Amino acid sequence: MFALVGAFAMPGVAAQDDEPERLICTFEADVVWAPIPYWTGTVSGDISGNIILMENPATFPGATEHFDESLTITTTDGVVITGYDLGVYNLKTFKFRANGGITEVSSPDWEYLVGYNLHFRGTTTPLDIGGYVHASGTITLMAP
Repeated sequence: MFALVGAFAMPGVAAQDDEPERLICTFEADVVWAPIPYWTGTVSGDISGNIILMENPATFPGATEHFDESLTITTTDGVVITGYDLGVYNLKTFKFRANGGITEVSSPDWEYLVGYNLHFRGTTTPLDIGGYVHASGTITLMAP
């Protein structure tokens, strides 16, 4: 239902001759509740652009949400990066952590990202189901 791997939009990442071992970004995102919950926002840092995180069904053991998301990042240069993440959101502290990976990239210059591990963490404003919720944090992409 409310998967919080956040909303991050990753602006354009510049392709490089030497592939970096690690890319680090900050993100800001807001939840959109209908027709199904998803996050939309921006990313800045080593990758810049927009991101959409689509929520898949979640479970709610205790005071946590275990979530599953599909993500699409469109860089400022128009490169599309897709992936997934699985994470845990604390319903009392509004903190989240997630891990996942990059599964596809639309540009041969960015193909080295396929298979990269994804880690993000951050916080949200208090959970207001159906209302305004904002997430912010960091995204790290690491070579496998």
